[in-house]
Parts: sequence; structure tokens; C-alpha cells
Amino acid sequence: MTKYKTSTLIILALAALMILMMVLSPLMPLFWGDNEPDNAAQPTQPPGSDARTPLNDFGKLVDHPLDSIADGLNASPPGVLMAQYVRAGDLEGTPLMERTIPHEFYGTNVTHSYSASFMDGSWIGLHTLYPRKFAFGYVALRPYEYDNYHMFIRQNANGDYMCNIMGDPCIIGPRSKVEATADVIDDESAPNAYPDFKRLLENMDLDAPYQEVGMYSSVANQYYAAVRPVGDGCERTITCIGISENTTARANELRANTTDNLECAVAFNQGDLNLTIITITGDCDAVMAAEIN
Repeated sequence: MTKYKTSTLIILALAALMILMMVLSPLMPLFWGDNEPDNAAQPTQPPGSDARTPLNDFGKLVDHPLDSIADGLNASPPGVLMAQYVRAGDLEGTPLMERTIPHEFYGTNVTHSYSASFMDGSWIGLHTLYPRKFAFGYVALRPYEYDNYHMFIRQNANGDYMCNIMGDPCIIGPRSKVEATADVIDDESAPNAYPDFKRLLENMDLDAPYQEVGMYSSVANQYYAAVRPVGDGCERTITCIGISENTTARANELRANTTDNLECAVAFNQGDLNLTIITITGDCDAVMAAEIN
């Protein structure tokens, strides 16, 4: 496969998560309380040649598959407005390979990553680690447990705090959403976010290494986007229910202006859901830079 600059698709997932963190950071005291940092106790450095502690040492662990965006939605409380999923393990050896979260975040690789933003302005992140070890780093261990899960406090660069439960996958976010996510995972009968996207996702092949869903956006009432490496470039497919006029116009403009680096095909009124399917192919940088709204 011809090499080209690292695609921005993985950066999109990380950027979305970090933007959510920055936007919501002033609200963290509402979740933790003003005296949380004073109650936190710094753990001692765990033994071992690589200064990492196996996840199994943390007692009860989160246990939920994370092989597609559907798995992430099934683990999320209701009210997801937008979500992204990256399966970095399937990108090994391709020009699209890039860690979804910096190594220093957990002290190990993140192979599967999911992030979601909610209608109430909150967010959640799920991360599968390999090796299944965790470096404490700047994490403070608080003498607190939730339903037998060990709870960690993470401090970001702005000095604000997030909650972290370890497992397969790890859960990170504001305390209320982390606890709600653990409840959804532990109780199969609990409401989750998947039904809101079920009609659309049941018509999709959820095998792409990058997947995204959204609703009530400038693109469409609801959409599913997938990106995968194809030959020397990549393919980006956006499937819409209730596509917006602006996105329709932009897709038709891309289709009419084919270049050596970029091609666009548009199919309207597909299937029982009257889907609009936009397929953009070509040089990966050009494909990812193509604006559809």
C-alpha cells in the first residue's frame, strides 16, 4: 500500500473526545464536589519491571465487547447525540495506523476506542487496553468504590477531574455518566442508547475500523459514517436518514467535480428507509478533507 500522511480519521475521534473534555471541564466540580481533590490519596508506585499493574489486580472489572459502534451504544445510557468508534488493532501495518489515545493516558496501547456525547452535554469514553496493564501516572486513588468497582480520579491538564473504572473496556468520564454506564453494562435489561440508532445500524456492515453515528445534526436527521482503507487510498461512506438540503447540495457538488484524488457517488432513496448513501473514495487525505455539510 502506498504510504501517505497519517489520516486525520483517528485524530477526529481523539479530537472529539478532548473537545468534550475542555468544554465540560468547568462542570466537573458539579460531579465531584469541591472537596474531592483534598480527599484523594496518591497511590504508591506498583512493583514490576515496567511499573504497570495488571488490570486483574483491581478486583471487579468491566466486561463488555467493544467490536463495533453498536457495542459502544449498547453500553451507553440513553440520550447519545453523537458517537465515534475506532478499532486501531485492525489498522496495524496500514498508513491509517495511529493510537486513538496517547500512550501516556493509560501507559499502554488503546486498541479499541469509543466516545459518545449526550443530549445533556455530558460524555463518556470506553477504551480497551493491550497489554492489559495500567500505569497510575497522574491518577489519584480515592477510597471509594461503586458497586464493587474501584474508582479512580484522573486530573487533566486544566486541573479538572474525571472518573475512571478499569476493565475490558475501561470507562472514563464524569462520575454520574461512568456510574450510569457501569449500570447499563451490568444489567442487560437496563435501557441503553442502541435502540435510537437500531433502524439505521441494522442495515449497515459494522466492520469498518472507523465508525460514527449522529442525530439531529447538520448532515441529516440521523447518519452512519464508515471509513476503511481500500487499495492505495480509502473509502468513506455516509449513510443518511433525512439528509439535509445543504449536505445534498454538497454531495452533488463533489460528485460533479471528480479529480484524480477524489471521486464521489451519491445514491438516493435506497431501501425501505429511503436512505441517501454518499461514497467518497480516493487519496485518504483528500477523502477525509472533503466537507459534506
